[in-house]
Parts: sequence; structure tokens; C-alpha cells
Amino acid sequence: MNSWLRQSGTVLRAPWAWGRGLVDELFPSICVTALDSDAGRRWLAEGPGRYCPRCGILCGPYAASARGCAACLKKPVPWQRLVRLGSYQAPLDGWIRDMKFRGHWTWAAWFGSRLAQAVPADGSAAGPAIVCPVPLHWWRRCGRGYNQAHLIAQALASARGWPVVQALRRVRHRPAQSTLPMAQRVANLRGVFRLSQTEVRGRTVWLVDDVKTTGATLSACTHLLKRAGAAQINVAVVAVAEPGR
Repeated sequence: MNSWLRQSGTVLRAPWAWGRGLVDELFPSICVTALDSDAGRRWLAEGPGRYCPRCGILCGPYAASARGCAACLKKPVPWQRLVRLGSYQAPLDGWIRDMKFRGHWTWAAWFGSRLAQAVPADGSAAGPAIVCPVPLHWWRRCGRGYNQAHLIAQALASARGWPVVQALRRVRHRPAQSTLPMAQRVANLRGVFRLSQTEVRGRTVWLVDDVKTTGATLSACTHLLKRAGAAQINVAVVAVAEPGR
């Protein structure tokens, strides 16, 4: 059962979550209908010139190159490129919280389709790029009903014609990163992820998650993918939390 929960990409609700899901279906909230609202249709993702292409934080014109900005040149990130839709602030932050904590999983497909428009068409000698979601521990996924990163990755991959590969597994249940001080987040991830048997050697990998805060989770996943022989690892996230906010 646990293995199925880890590998399946479908939305599955635990028994205690069915009641909430039924209510959401019968009485959709304002946040869900925002997908079809004027605000949702008018909202535009940020262009690549507004943020650093390596660490993803906001920067002014000509303040960053392909190698990074002043912040990440001093503390290099392990991946090659980062694509985002925007900063973790209104209205994007509210939509992400609805997706993660209020059962409004349909936001994931919307985010994934928007990211597909921002992600460049990379490939490698071993074939087209592959899309790898950041994994969720089976216990947390059982309570939530789905892994939002996997749903975002599926929508992105479907739009680009790329395969989704679950190259990583989360083998230890730890406190959510969002509940911890910044200084504890790296230690909280030690031993949490493991490589699966999926072959990524020589491939370009797009690692997908909902939010980048410190980058600790993405860094841990990137190091494992590098160990598995991935030729290039890029990151696609819905939002980036700006330093100091």
C-alpha cells in the first residue's frame, strides 16, 4: 500500500479527507472558481528578465547573468537554471496555500501549464528532457490526498510531451520545512531522500516543486540526481520566497 502511494500519480484522499473533498465538490470556494475568474485570467507570470536565472530571486535589469546574481555567485546553487512564475506573495501565495492545505488540487494543473510556457525546450543526447517532482512522504500524502508537486509536474510534462519520472523517494517523515527556522532546514532533510531505480544518466532533468524558500529541499534532491548521473538539472517552481520576506 505504501509503495502504491509513493508511485501513483493520481489524487487519493484518506478516509478522513473524503468529507472535506465532498464539501469542496458540492460548494466550490471562491479560491477554486478564481481559476476562471477575471483575476486568474489577467494574472501573468513574470518574464525571465525580472529574476535571477540561477537562484530565482528578484533582481533589477542587467543585475544577473546566466551564471547568477550577486547573491548566488557568493553561494553557488547546485542546479543549472531556475524557472518560476512569480514571488511568493499575493495573489500567488494564496493560490498555493489553497492547493496545498485546502484540498484545491486543480490549481496544480493550472500552475503546471503556466510553467510549461516558461520552460525552454531542453534535451540531451539521451533523449528529451524528463520531469521529476519533489517527492512527498507517503504519510503526508495520505493525509493530503495527493502530492501537489507531482500534479504540477504532470501538467508541465503533458504540455511539453516529456515523461514524468519519479527518480526520488522520500523515505523519512520529518516536520514540514515551513514549520522550521531557516537554520534548521538543511539538517531536517538529512537522510530524507533516496534515489529510485529510474535511469536518469545523461538526461536533462527538470526538478519540480511548488515553492522555493531556502532551496534546501531542491539542493538535497539535486545532489542525488547528480549522483545518479544526470547531465543537467534545472528547477521549475511556482513561486520563490524573496529573502527577508
